[in-house]
Amino acid sequence: MIGFFGGLTASLVILTLLMGAGSHAASPAALGDALWAHGVLGPRFRRSAAVVLPVAEGVLGAAGAAALVTGHQRGLQAVLVAGAALFALYAGYTRHVLALGRGGPCGCSGQDVPLSRWVTRRAAALAVFAMSGAAVVGAGPVRLSTAELITLMLAAPACTTLLWYLPAAMHEPTAASVHPPTRAPAHQQDMATVHRTAEGVPTRWTSPPAP
Repeated sequence: MIGFFGGLTASLVILTLLMGAGSHAASPAALGDALWAHGVLGPRFRRSAAVVLPVAEGVLGAAGAAALVTGHQRGLQAVLVAGAALFALYAGYTRHVLALGRGGPCGCSGQDVPLSRWVTRRAAALAVFAMSGAAVVGAGPVRLSTAELITLMLAAPACTTLLWYLPAAMHEPTAASVHPPTRAPAHQQDMATVHRTAEGVPTRWTSPPAP
């Protein structure tokens, strides 16, 4: 069971890193636009982060996948520790932005997902998973039976997908967007302003006629 947990956490972290790198590659401007909307980093740091972070995700994801497939224990452990630091950085940054009362898109994918506490919680959970996986992998090589390997191959993508779309699924639109204001029917408005003279001729008033 410990070996399965180590394999699951390692696979989850690696798949998330690869999904993040792929999303940023598909929408190169999304992260930069999000950092600009947050208004925390200066222009130089913002441009550097928009380039360095997706590259770091891609390198760590590819290195972790190679180490997992080849059974390179030390390499996998190093990737998980570095991934934990990266996700902890994400969690700290998003929490700081929210504490300042600023919003905008999260920048984690090409989707227009707003920055929220769920983005911070997801990053913190991934950091915990990465550190837990690193501890398990450091204790010894991960050995799985055939049944455990099949279960891992099914569970890892499913868990990664659920965790990836968690902030979007937990986003609650504002009341104004859910229930837009409705206008009174036109005939009701007309009835409120139509009056008749003593001869029965209809006329319009902005206020009731004087007696």
